[in-house]
Amino acid sequence: MTVLEVPANIAIRTLKNGTQRFEARLKRGGIEISGTFKNVKDAQGFGKKVDVLIETGMSAQECKEHLRVKKPKSALTAPSVDKAPTQVTDTSGGLTVKQALQNYLKYKDQSHEPIPSNYRTNYVRVSEDFGDFPISKLRNEDLSNYISILLKTPVKADARRKAKGTLDRPERCYAGASVRKFIYAMKTALEWNARNDKVVLNQFLFDFEKKTVPSAWGGIRERRLAVGEEEKLYAAGLERGEYTYTSQDWRNIIGFALESCMRQQEIGKAMWKHLSDDGNKLHIPKLNTKGKIDRTILLSKKARDVIANQKASCPKGSLRIFHQFTSVKAICDAFARLTARAEIQNLHFHDLRHEGTSRLCLSGKLPLMAVMEMTGHKTMVTFRGYVHLITDKNELRLE
Repeated sequence: MTVLEVPANIAIRTLKNGTQRFEARLKRGGIEISGTFKNVKDAQGFGKKVDVLIETGMSAQECKEHLRVKKPKSALTAPSVDKAPTQVTDTSGGLTVKQALQNYLKYKDQSHEPIPSNYRTNYVRVSEDFGDFPISKLRNEDLSNYISILLKTPVKADARRKAKGTLDRPERCYAGASVRKFIYAMKTALEWNARNDKVVLNQFLFDFEKKTVPSAWGGIRERRLAVGEEEKLYAAGLERGEYTYTSQDWRNIIGFALESCMRQQEIGKAMWKHLSDDGNKLHIPKLNTKGKIDRTILLSKKARDVIANQKASCPKGSLRIFHQFTSVKAICDAFARLTARAEIQNLHFHDLRHEGTSRLCLSGKLPLMAVMEMTGHKTMVTFRGYVHLITDKNELRLE
């Protein structure tokens, strides 16, 4: 008989009719937030949804009350899509932006790979902003103006805090990377509709001029750690508290990122069952990777030491190696707060992958193809920025 593995914060409840339900219990800001679901996946997704809501500016209590109220179906899951999945039109001149997103999200919800909740918010934002605007009337100029407006618009979390009088710093406007996510979500949905004969797109709709898009959209990001920055990050860790990460927590996850060259989603979703029996290798399932290709990496002595530290502090029943971080988004958000405390500018968690790959190339421990296998770069085009760092060695070693 197979024993169902569930995370420590999820309890199994058996109903009178013999069926099982999964209750997720979370604690945020001293407030307990709970929800009951039919399967483990939905119970785990509940935690991600709570974190997303809190990051948008809700207090833990507001989040609890928000989730307690049973809301009507949103515009992105409107019944009209169910009734006419092949073509949705309106009287204003054809398919609208909102309807196109409805079509695409419905398709993804029914597919084997639905859109994660933290990415779904990008589609929600575009739907709210464009609403019933007909795609037939949509022009490149409209999207260019949309980009300019967003770059000058305060993020929702800061706008809420300012309205409540709790914002103790200048409002932040949407970063270029965030605006790109909104545009990419729109592009993905509209092009899917075009491929499935639901709409005809303006061929120049997403053909932006260079000065229109933020500079961060083009080229390859090459941010590396400067001398002393790694130690500054560790020193900025807080004392142990119920909702804080210590210097040791950061030494573990940052050190592992630098040693393994893994992406943040690969690290955040890594599980104990993915470790080899001897502990020298880690399997990365294709569902956790950007390129959707399985790979197995060698673990260096330092990486194995990190895993041993994580094992020693792991609560009973936890499935993930970096158990103290509730989600991939939690890692990135906490890292942003860490860099602010450390007074380090323009450093993202993903930059640790670039730093680790650069160090690995310079070390000469692995030949070029072995480095590409470890990092998951599929083509030389994507790896070309590291080629000049490769030290020519014939032996295969990580010690």
